[in-house]
Amino acid sequence: MRHPPHLRSAFVCAAVATALVAGVSACGGTSTGSTAGGTLTIQGDTGSPSLVENFNPFTSATELHGTYLIYAPLEIPSPVDGSYTQFLATGFSFTNPTTLVYTIRKGVKWSDGKPFTPADVVFTFNLLKKYPALDGNGVWSQLSSVSAAGNDVTFTFKAPNVPFAATIAQTPIVPEHIWSKIGNPTKFTNTHPVGTGPFVLSSFAPTQYTLVKNPLYWDAASIAPSKVVFPAQATNQATNQLAVSSGQFDWSYTYLPDVKKTYIDRDPKHNLYWFPPGGTIGLYLNLTKSPNDNTDFRQGISEALDRTAIAQKAVNGYMAQASLSGLILPNLQKWLDPSLPDQGLITQNTSAALASFAKAGYSMHGGKLVSSSGTQASLTIVMPNSFTDWVAAATEVKNELSAVGISVSLDLPQYAQYSSEIQAGTFDAAIGGFGGTGSPYTDFNDALNSSYAAPINTPTANNFERFKSTAVDQALATLASATSPTAEQAATNKLEETMYTTVPIVLLYYGGSWGLFSTKHFIGWPSASDPYTLPTNYNNALLTVVTHLRKA
Repeated sequence: MRHPPHLRSAFVCAAVATALVAGVSACGGTSTGSTAGGTLTIQGDTGSPSLVENFNPFTSATELHGTYLIYAPLEIPSPVDGSYTQFLATGFSFTNPTTLVYTIRKGVKWSDGKPFTPADVVFTFNLLKKYPALDGNGVWSQLSSVSAAGNDVTFTFKAPNVPFAATIAQTPIVPEHIWSKIGNPTKFTNTHPVGTGPFVLSSFAPTQYTLVKNPLYWDAASIAPSKVVFPAQATNQATNQLAVSSGQFDWSYTYLPDVKKTYIDRDPKHNLYWFPPGGTIGLYLNLTKSPNDNTDFRQGISEALDRTAIAQKAVNGYMAQASLSGLILPNLQKWLDPSLPDQGLITQNTSAALASFAKAGYSMHGGKLVSSSGTQASLTIVMPNSFTDWVAAATEVKNELSAVGISVSLDLPQYAQYSSEIQAGTFDAAIGGFGGTGSPYTDFNDALNSSYAAPINTPTANNFERFKSTAVDQALATLASATSPTAEQAATNKLEETMYTTVPIVLLYYGGSWGLFSTKHFIGWPSASDPYTLPTNYNNALLTVVTHLRKA
């Protein structure tokens, strides 16, 4: 099941620069191989009840994923390891921790034949400044100015923030010669999009739309599909699973409980899947409440849980238990603090859990974990009722915590109510997602930065557990301005140690990215042997994948 990115900010994968120079392409955004041609059919777009034509790349009103193939960004960092694929830029460098310079690719044209220039980049970012409603990733919360000189565009930050280069990189660029004439771009549905991407809009209907190859794309010769079709997907998960199993798509993103039986065995010659970890699922405890605010109590909860059993119940064991380092392993193995025991993995240990609870002032009496006043420890865990894997995980958590005397109940509201509760901090405990951006800094900053720890009943975009630590804030600031590998690793180690020892979030298991592919028409899909990005077809990984495909 695809879950909205509600427990982290908008997709801002960042490869924290290991020097003042970064942005070297991992893949180049190109593909090689046999002659291009053929139709690529992708599952993913939904409507209520049908698709709505809106190709504005800056408004959330559109769920048309084909927009990512029309409007290219400067670069796209991989959510797996943060490595970059270049598009409208050929690289970037930091002249200092507050000055980012992008080198713009020469010879690029808009799909209407007009030349693309650095001025378009400057215009795009100034457009977001003029209309904050378009600035969904908050770039102007960090920027103070954008300017062009020759073939370079310089971004000046208000404060050091080296990892924020990834957010800048992923901003879709729009043509000044068209968008400068739009009266109110926040209401612009852009039904005749002009972009620099590898595809252009051919036809649109409420049940399906089609893109065709852009002959003016700067690397058109290496684009394998001649056409990309996006059929409307049902809002019912079971209906979608049947459509995927029947082989209607070249690329799907759907959780199938028994993928071998329901998908691979339908066409073993061509069907394949890759379910890599795309984030971490955790138990968020509201740290403004007692005893959640007690580190020993949180450690006791962590030690009481069998994460392998939880993952088995939630996602049929497709995913492994999560490291309490906060890193997705093995994706971010290079950042792992070697001093963490067993790579940050925790084995269920009831005796250790009871000892931790005792330090927090709780002990077992008559099968109940009670405080010195005789009050039983209790938790109400909230999660959306439609997220069946999370519900299964929470049910197992309930069973395991009940075994150590904690009274646990489950609250299963609609997603809107769940989202409202976690943002306002009115929950007791919640199942939610952590990390998955490819950048340790971004993952840790979203989860731990005190600036997000808003008062209860004041919505916040991140740090829903309301964690506060001056030392952690300093480590985040150090990492944000770090431009040497040594400084980066030292700051990252500090953050991993915090996650492991203070358990601000009880991390459970890795959340999967449910990539399903057919090699009948195209090859070059991301895989365990070539993990150049996640197989998510609803964000800009779509552009990375399609530009890697080759004709079968």
